[in-house]
Amino acid sequence: MILVPLIMAPFMLPAAKIQLNAEGYIHTNGAEQVIPGLTILFSFFSIQLIIQMFFDETIWNTWDRQQISATSLTEIITGKAVVAYLIQVFQLGTVILISVLVFKFRINGNWFAFVMIIISFAATLTFFGIMLVSWSKSSAIALSLSNLLGILMAGLGGSLSPVTSFPRWAKVLARIDPAYWGLLAIKKISLDHGNFATIVPHLSILWSMTLIFCLLSLIGFHFQPLKEGNN
Repeated sequence: MILVPLIMAPFMLPAAKIQLNAEGYIHTNGAEQVIPGLTILFSFFSIQLIIQMFFDETIWNTWDRQQISATSLTEIITGKAVVAYLIQVFQLGTVILISVLVFKFRINGNWFAFVMIIISFAATLTFFGIMLVSWSKSSAIALSLSNLLGILMAGLGGSLSPVTSFPRWAKVLARIDPAYWGLLAIKKISLDHGNFATIVPHLSILWSMTLIFCLLSLIGFHFQPLKEGNN
């Protein structure tokens, strides 16, 4: 999920540059719009790794064994969440760093704020994936949901085209989409000379969504625990 957005980017840069210039961002090359969008889009696909990480335990008949050990369910989920989170951060960070070198992706705002967006969005995606696991009866259902919702949320959030070009109803729906807030925050930093204070409202919404996904995950595992053979 790292190579694909980098392969697609060159074909989308010219059109994105024209669009940004039309919006008044004269000194841009299109990477400021394409790279964050593709990075967010394909980070949704990496949720599949999170799902497989959990359901593999049921295939190996180790999930129930872990729960009867001294380790609590919360600790088991936390351990897997940390690994899944690091995978998300690595993917997001690697695509951005390579794009800086290859596509001259630049931001005119604060880099610390930009990093905060990346690590915050990675946390939101991680717990979104865990939530899908906790409420799905099989890996097939969870994987199907992750693909369907991933494409929908990435598109609705503005990964492929600006939300400003959407119809009114889509703009309203976008506000409950974490991708929308992540990309909007990135735009504030990469194009509008933003700093950490500029994106605090956006980060607050992402953190709130992360907390909601986390709580829903715990509830899901409590009422519908994974069983051996749920694959």
